[in-house]
Amino acid sequence: ALRGFVRGWRLCVLLLLVCIWDFGGGVAAAAAEPVEEELDADEEQYASPAPPASDDPIPDKVGVEIHMSKKERSSLKALDCSMCKAILTEMHTEVNKHGMTSKGWGSESQVWETSNAICLALLQTYKLNLTAPALDRKAEGEDDEYGMMGGAGGADVMRGMLVLKMGCQRWVEDYGGDMSGYIYRVVKDKSNTAEGAAQDFCVRHVNLCGKGRKEKQQKAREKEKGRQKVREAMVKKQEQEEAKQKEKDPFAALPEDSKFGLQRMLEMARDDPLHYMEDDAKERVRKARLELRCDVCRTVFEDVYSQVSSKPRALQREYDILPFMEGACEGGKDLSVPSYFGVEPPPLPPAWTDAVRPQLQKTPNAYALRPFGKKAAKKRSKWRKGTAEGNGKPPPAGESEGDMMMTLTCKDMLEPARMAEALYGQISACGASGPACKAGLLAAADVCKAADGSACRFGGDEGSMS
Repeated sequence: ALRGFVRGWRLCVLLLLVCIWDFGGGVAAAAAEPVEEELDADEEQYASPAPPASDDPIPDKVGVEIHMSKKERSSLKALDCSMCKAILTEMHTEVNKHGMTSKGWGSESQVWETSNAICLALLQTYKLNLTAPALDRKAEGEDDEYGMMGGAGGADVMRGMLVLKMGCQRWVEDYGGDMSGYIYRVVKDKSNTAEGAAQDFCVRHVNLCGKGRKEKQQKAREKEKGRQKVREAMVKKQEQEEAKQKEKDPFAALPEDSKFGLQRMLEMARDDPLHYMEDDAKERVRKARLELRCDVCRTVFEDVYSQVSSKPRALQREYDILPFMEGACEGGKDLSVPSYFGVEPPPLPPAWTDAVRPQLQKTPNAYALRPFGKKAAKKRSKWRKGTAEGNGKPPPAGESEGDMMMTLTCKDMLEPARMAEALYGQISACGASGPACKAGLLAAADVCKAADGSACRFGGDEGSMS
């Protein structure tokens, strides 16, 4: 344990010296070499990024990235198989040694984190021979720190470590995700040794070793190119469809400030339906909202009761009635009008508005609900069916104003929980009386109130109230 601690400490000091050497002049000397070299397809993954401009901030990992020569890139490419087996072997050993797969939830994440740090273990165990080229296992007790301080050869040792570290990092970037998942399964299932896992992964999974590996890699690249072409075709088709949709959109060509203004207008119309109405129309709606409360309340109760009474008795409980009461003032989404600038159109008027219309009575001068005429009711029913399919058109101006009167009055007086409780109480009191039960009317007499807070009275039907 003490030897491992000392060895780890020396490696940290070694990496610190590498950074100091690289930042203080080592990289400058290496960068003085000709760098405008053409890369073949196999060397692109080891190509170093362009150095930052003088005004760019210094990267977080100073001393890690160096510009590799063509020989160094070629050497790393030739060592793909050796590096794959070395990394897989070290990874299997570390994961198995520390029992990472037996730590329950999150253990696979620990294996992934180990794959990001595996290059440190590789530097402890292996050294890069650029002459052969080869990846040689270090002798027992061999220390890079003394080699770096040993005269002219020290710079070569440093350079070899940096090249190996960069090669390992880029290998992990390419294959680390697949490797961590593979190692996790193999170690957890105890299905292979470290050497067997390395052989299996490098030969069968990533095609970096074995006979015909270049042909396999070429086939994999061609397959990926084919997938890329399919993806590009899909993206192009999607862009064409989006362009067609923009052509159909009458607002697509408007400048952004005009779009913002229209969006704001739509939001105001949604939040305040009376905002853009004429003053006389506003006054009519205001008057109707005060005078229609009793009629609208009774109509809502009777409409909800008609829906609930068609259900089995087991589905006529209070919490079964509540959803009907909560949706009594809306008729669903208006599919005939698209949303513009993210603003949805107002919902349709509730279905019960297809049976009644607000009318201004001469005596007294007040609004009341009266049944739709037969011809108008038939036309209204046809309109309602069209809205369900998104083919409907807005109702005539007179009907729209009446719909707004009833809808706003409904929202003014609606108390879903209280009304559902009252209707359930009357349904329970009716018992088995069936069609003769007037639970909706009785509940309305118990709950509905006029705008001034007085109880609503429903004419000749009062005699049937309890």
